[in-house]
Amino acid sequence: MRRTDWRRIVASGALWTLVYNFVWGLAWFAFMRQQWEEGVAAIGRPSPWTAEVWFVWVVLTVPLGVAIMAYAASRVGSTYRGAVWAAAAVWLVLTLAMGGYSVSQALSIRVIAWDSGVNLVGMVAASLAGAWSQREGRPASNG
Repeated sequence: MRRTDWRRIVASGALWTLVYNFVWGLAWFAFMRQQWEEGVAAIGRPSPWTAEVWFVWVVLTVPLGVAIMAYAASRVGSTYRGAVWAAAAVWLVLTLAMGGYSVSQALSIRVIAWDSGVNLVGMVAASLAGAWSQREGRPASNG
């Protein structure tokens, strides 16, 4: 039975969190803020993305990143593949939940699609970075 290196998993989860939130921050300031503002203005609602909501979301991405990296580290095969598959599963659940809620609130499909796409890019980039950080100490064939 292989020993779990929790320090490495937590560190790679922290890296996952940093990369994911960096990608989201770039997208937010580049185009997502405008997409959300237009989307909620069209339905006459205020933006749900307050400073408090952002803070809570960033805090929640820490255990999310650690869980994805723990799954990736536990796989016998490629750490990269495990991390991406775990992130894809999380992305699907979050997308279905956010999409269902957003449709029920009459938010534009464009906003939902952009949000989902940015989440997917962020999660894949974060998972690849986290898996990269776990490469030391593993046999080279495990990727």
